[in-house]
Amino acid sequence: MHRDLPFEINDADNHFVEPEDMYERYISPRFRDKAVRFVRGEDGRRVQLFGSQPSKLGFTRESAPRNEQEVDALATTSAGASASPEGPKPGDGGARAPGMFLNRLNPYKDLDEPGRKELILEFKRQEAAWGDRDRRLALMDQQGIHAAIMFPGHVLSLEYEFQADVDAIHANARAYNRWVHEEVGYAHQERMFLPPYIPLADVDLAVEEVERVIREGARVLGFVSGHAHGGRTNPRGGRSIADPVFDPVWARINEAKVRVATHVGPTDYQKYGADLSEDPDAVLGDFDALQWVLYWCDRPAMETVTSMIMHGLFCRFPDIHVCLAEQGTPWLPYLLRKLDHAFQMGRKARWGDLDRRPREIFCEHFVVAPFPEENVQRVIAEVGIEPIVFGSDFPHGEGLAFPSEYVEAQLGGLPENQVLAIMRDNLASFLGLPH
Repeated sequence: MHRDLPFEINDADNHFVEPEDMYERYISPRFRDKAVRFVRGEDGRRVQLFGSQPSKLGFTRESAPRNEQEVDALATTSAGASASPEGPKPGDGGARAPGMFLNRLNPYKDLDEPGRKELILEFKRQEAAWGDRDRRLALMDQQGIHAAIMFPGHVLSLEYEFQADVDAIHANARAYNRWVHEEVGYAHQERMFLPPYIPLADVDLAVEEVERVIREGARVLGFVSGHAHGGRTNPRGGRSIADPVFDPVWARINEAKVRVATHVGPTDYQKYGADLSEDPDAVLGDFDALQWVLYWCDRPAMETVTSMIMHGLFCRFPDIHVCLAEQGTPWLPYLLRKLDHAFQMGRKARWGDLDRRPREIFCEHFVVAPFPEENVQRVIAEVGIEPIVFGSDFPHGEGLAFPSEYVEAQLGGLPENQVLAIMRDNLASFLGLPH
């Protein structure tokens, strides 16, 4: 089903699957008891432990089906049935097949059950390439992808899972970053860009890690979207990612001119549900409709952008540029109108000065990847072409099974130069690649 394009794709939201024993192998020996690891419980189920505690989220990693029963189950739920109350949903882990949660771009919807099984088995055979550097490059060639920013799985939940243990957050983040450097590379062949993850729970440790990974050649640094961790004295609170307390981190990023990427991940935003008759301790897999709308993805993305712009981050550090991956764009037109309105009313930044409209700051400092089935023309009308980049979210169930199909399905009617900008050139400029 791969469709050849007359150009190669640059992908701003891809995923490289880290090995399950990576944290145990690369964590500092004195923190080994705090390592993320997988064990098998008495009932035979795999359990993900964060130190000695089971995951708060209550699910294991996404993977291709492991046996015939899981293939059969996916074949019955991969073509539209996933919206049923009993069906699997994004974020609840377990066996998955790329594209199964999509609608128009769902690769299984027009297949009969034997056809769905065969396609699922094809992805199962492909799974070995998802976490192997050389095989992944070969798969990228088959998919028509030249370069991709590749995000991890579990590391994005560290600040949530280890909320009260700042040392465990940073120790496991360092372990992940060491694994990337030793076994994959931060920018392997200028094609696979794996951002080392930088938690902000301890500013001094964050600065130390930023300096280390930059020395090792990191080109993009990763942060989870939303408010920053509240720190050792307020672990269940939060701070603006642009609070001047973090300026030593941003100063080093600005000086080195490395890029920043934020990605959606588990947060504690559900704590605000206590004010809306909701359970403040609910976890992602159990979110009801209101919690999913208010506390997952859109709100963390809006707070990230608003904090960075309205707290003057780019006034203080003009060489910082940010990619928003796996956070969509429906919220963006609304947010930019609100930010511009505040600016036009003369509202001031708490830190620094706003020297121009927030919309202009956004377009200068951000690129953003729409979700695969969003209305791209709507966000283009609001921000123009320059900030828009392509993101497949491969190989996730809500991602594109065949990234090249995006052009015909979502960009039809756009002039060729705009298609090239979204699919290739804008991300190339962000990453400093030729185009």
